[in-house]
Amino acid sequence: MPLNSFDKELIDSNLLGATNLKELHRKEKLLTNTKMLSLQENPIKGNLDYAHLKAIHKFLFSEVYSWAGQDRYDAHITAKFGKDTTLFTPYEKLPSVSKVLFEALSDENYFKGQSKVEFTQSASTFMNGLNILHPFREGNGRVQRIYMQYLAKNAGYELHFENISSEEMVQASIEGVEGKLLLLKEVFRKSI
Repeated sequence: MPLNSFDKELIDSNLLGATNLKELHRKEKLLTNTKMLSLQENPIKGNLDYAHLKAIHKFLFSEVYSWAGQDRYDAHITAKFGKDTTLFTPYEKLPSVSKVLFEALSDENYFKGQSKVEFTQSASTFMNGLNILHPFREGNGRVQRIYMQYLAKNAGYELHFENISSEEMVQASIEGVEGKLLLLKEVFRKSI
């Protein structure tokens, strides 16, 4: 099956020498899983701001893609971006929407001092915003989960997403885009 231009650009931007999507995804997963494990011992330092999110992405993908650590705006990826019928934040709005999202988080003092119930509500709302932002060409889910673990730790909680299936996370994300946060709240309730 011939590659569409979006997938061809992905193959062309990889630093692993992969020549097809299957090979690229296999190599990417092996490398990023190893890096994710190393983050348990040596977390990425930062201020829980947008730059911190980008630093996590850069660490995970710097050996995989030439645009690691850059959002779609920085990397000039102007194509409409989405999955199935869901469209994520358009290229030209990434700077303003990310600014609003992370300023709101700062204004909420990164959810410090919140009860578990309050944190679950706040974290699910914020992660839904991150998902809709979908700033990176690849790796959004992995980066979001790591970032949310850092955010939780800063607020006095531990998050463990290991017991959440990928199907459950995808369904929670789909419903979140539709404005239904019940499943996403359940993901956080089970993960704390």
